[in-house]
Amino acid sequence: MWLLLFLWFQFFFCSALIFIAGIKLSFYADVIAEKTGLGKSWIGMLMLAPVTSLPELFNGLSAILYVSAPDLAVGDILGSCVFNLLILCFLDVFSGRLPLTSRINAHHTFAAGFGIIMLALVGMGITSTTSMPHWKWIGISSPILICLYIVGMKIFYKTDKKTVSNETNSSYTDISLSSSLQKFSLSALVIVIAATWLPKVGAALATATGLGQTFIGSILIAFSTSLPEVVVSLSALRLGNVDMAVSNLVGSNLINLCLLAIYDVLFLAGPLLAFVHKNQLINVFSAIMMASIFISELNLHPRKKILFLSFGSWAIISVYLLNLGVLYYLK
Repeated sequence: MWLLLFLWFQFFFCSALIFIAGIKLSFYADVIAEKTGLGKSWIGMLMLAPVTSLPELFNGLSAILYVSAPDLAVGDILGSCVFNLLILCFLDVFSGRLPLTSRINAHHTFAAGFGIIMLALVGMGITSTTSMPHWKWIGISSPILICLYIVGMKIFYKTDKKTVSNETNSSYTDISLSSSLQKFSLSALVIVIAATWLPKVGAALATATGLGQTFIGSILIAFSTSLPEVVVSLSALRLGNVDMAVSNLVGSNLINLCLLAIYDVLFLAGPLLAFVHKNQLINVFSAIMMASIFISELNLHPRKKILFLSFGSWAIISVYLLNLGVLYYLK
C-alpha cells in the first residue's frame, strides 16, 4: 500500500516539475527569440524540440545498451511521432475561433514533408529487414536519415528567415539574453531529469496496479513520455507563439527519427531495423497519414471548426484511434 502511494507521489511530483519547467522553458524561448532576432518557429525547432526529445533519447539508449531490446527503442520513437501529431489536435482546441492551420506559417509543410520522407525510409527498412544494404552492422537508412535531417533543418531555417518580421518587440527589455539562456538551460535540465524518470515510475505503477500487461498500462507510459511535448507546446500557444508550438512538435518528430541512426550505430547485432517487429509498420503508416492530413489542411487554410476542432484535426484523431485499435488487436 505504502509502495503504491509512494509511486503515485513520484508520478505526480515528476509531472508537476515538467509542467512548471515547461511553462518557464516556453517563456524563455520566447525571450531568446526576441533578443536574437531569430524566428519563433526556428527557435522552437532548434531549442525546444531537442529538449523535449531528450527523454526519448535516454529511454532508447537504455533499451539498446542495457536491455538489448531494439523493438522497444524503435517502438518508443515511432509511438512518440504518432502522439506528437495528435498533440496538434489539442493545440487546435485552444487556438481560438480559427483552426490552428489557419494561424501558422505555411513553411511548416517543409518540416512535416521531410518527416514523411524519413518515416517512409524507416518503413522500408522495417519491411526489407536484412535485404537492405548495410555497412558492417549499420543500415544504409541511418546516414540517409541524418542527411535528411540536416537538409530539412537548413531548408526550414531559410524559409522561416523570410517570414521573420523586421519589427522589434520590446516587451522583454528587463530580461537580458544571458539570463534567459541560463534560465532556459535550467528549465531544460529539470524537464530532462523528470521526464527521464517519469516512464520508469509509470512502468512500476502499471505493474503494481496490475495494469502492466494491459492497454491502460500502455497509455499511462505513453502519457509520461509525451508530457514534455504537451506542456511546452501548450505553454507556447498560451504565450501566443503558435508557430513555436507547432515547430516544437514537428521538430521533435524529425529529431526522434534521426535518433534511430544513433541507436543503429550502438546496436552491434546488425542493422537496427532488421530486428524490429513488423507491427511497428502500423505506427509508421499512421504517422505518415496524420502528417499528410496536417499538410493538406495547412494548404487548404480552413476558416471554420466543427465542435472546437477543424475537419483535419478530427481526421487525425480518427487515424490515431484506428492506430490504437489495430495495435491492440495485433497484440
